[in-house]
Amino acid sequence: MLAHLHKAARYGGEFTTNLPRKIRHFRVAKVHIFNSSIGIGVHAGFLDEYMQISDGISHTALDHSFQSVMQIYRLEFLRKPTVTDVEKLYLCHEEKHEFSGMLGSLNCTPNCTDWEWFGCPYAYKAQYVRRDHGPNPIILLEAIASQDLWIWHVFFGASGSNNDINVLYQSPLFNDLKTGRASEISFVANGVTYRSGYYLVDGVYPKLAPLVKTIAEPSDDDHKRILYKQKQESARKDVERAFGVLKKKWATLANPSRALKKERIINMMYTCIILHNMIRKFKKYAISPKWFLKEAHQPDDPFRNEKQVQQVMSWIRSSQAHQNLRHDLIKHLSRNA
Repeated sequence: MLAHLHKAARYGGEFTTNLPRKIRHFRVAKVHIFNSSIGIGVHAGFLDEYMQISDGISHTALDHSFQSVMQIYRLEFLRKPTVTDVEKLYLCHEEKHEFSGMLGSLNCTPNCTDWEWFGCPYAYKAQYVRRDHGPNPIILLEAIASQDLWIWHVFFGASGSNNDINVLYQSPLFNDLKTGRASEISFVANGVTYRSGYYLVDGVYPKLAPLVKTIAEPSDDDHKRILYKQKQESARKDVERAFGVLKKKWATLANPSRALKKERIINMMYTCIILHNMIRKFKKYAISPKWFLKEAHQPDDPFRNEKQVQQVMSWIRSSQAHQNLRHDLIKHLSRNA
């Protein structure tokens, strides 16, 4: 991990030539600022006397480190699931959770995915305050995690006044599915073949075809639905565990952010998630650690035309498709119980 941070510190020679000589020849200083900021949670300006550098250079070095990590490692560690990834996710989730065709769990609950913005400008404070969450401004995070706690989808930056549904409609979660660039691998549940995988969500989300919700209050004598509810809520804990590990590993996410610029906060969050996925890979926890660049979609790949996009959108919004999938999953789980 330290070698990768040194690589990020060396990335971009134009920046390093503008730094004072003591830092230009001692890049470890930038790595130390980076580690202390996101790992321990100290403010970048706190290290000015210890590192003998100014507060401005500390923040500039920190911003440079965030941008370098994102430019070097984003393609691999924040990638969309490829064909190989989807196949391995299907096998692992069916083995661990008994859900056929499951890609991961989606969540955007403020209690575990928000980041308090201490440095929020007063003029913007009303947009980022959520009354049921407290008087402090927050920035919301929407993410998808698999059983190995690998985070496959990230959308960070929505203001705290939004709810889960608003954030879902703002996020680019279904963009690749609409344009035909998502890896669509069919699966079978209860003898019925479905075109692509799905995500487990809680009861707040709308009834969309790629989302599988829980059942709020099944009747006491309906053992099949009770079993489905228990397994669905148990499997959905994967994303909450991922958020817990993320905040435990990177102390800066557990503390209110003092940054004045929202862009810096977003870069810091994406950097922490990239490093989180990197750790899952190098500790051999990842379900699909290998990245095959040839399976990723290229810029010259064909897109769906407007008519095809409308057909996909009508399928995504179909509540009947959502009900059919959940019904088949209930039977699939009861049959394998």
